[in-house]
Amino acid sequence: MDALNTCVKDFDSITPIKIEMYRGDSFQIVVDKAEQTLAVAIALRAKLRASTPDDSEVWDARVSVGIGEISFESNSILTSDGEAFQLSGRALDSMGKKRLSVTTPWSEFNNAFELNTRFADELVSNWTIKQARVVYHSILFQKSQKARADELGMTQQNFNYHWHLSKGQLIMDYIDYFKTLIAKYQ
Repeated sequence: MDALNTCVKDFDSITPIKIEMYRGDSFQIVVDKAEQTLAVAIALRAKLRASTPDDSEVWDARVSVGIGEISFESNSILTSDGEAFQLSGRALDSMGKKRLSVTTPWSEFNNAFELNTRFADELVSNWTIKQARVVYHSILFQKSQKARADELGMTQQNFNYHWHLSKGQLIMDYIDYFKTLIAKYQ
């Protein structure tokens, strides 16, 4: 919970986010800016992986991003409704072993983006704790690599090593591609 709440708070300056936990280990999130939803989804997974205690199996989450209208917004995310919630819920139910899904009301978008999402999911699912920390800070904090390394207590060389192993630049390109596509469809 602390990792998820920290991630939500870290995004405050980028986009408003609401999070609500239910059934103990499940959560729903509403991201105000659609173009930021994928960055939030990947950052959440990175934060979970990076927050794993040393003696535990690596933490992760299955994340289903649904882009669409919200037709009913209540005080509780869990009782809100609309296209975004329905698309996300259906995709989560049918994800199988995947850990990342992106679904929109636009079939062209979904078809064009699905293969990229499978690749990205595979990369994220194999990050070590250090790789996840490096990518998390890179998504959220637009600082020099040296400044990010210093914040993480790493040398720049060590930061760069984990950045390259994580395929961090590919993940950033994937997020940017999503933002470009979403802008064309909204």
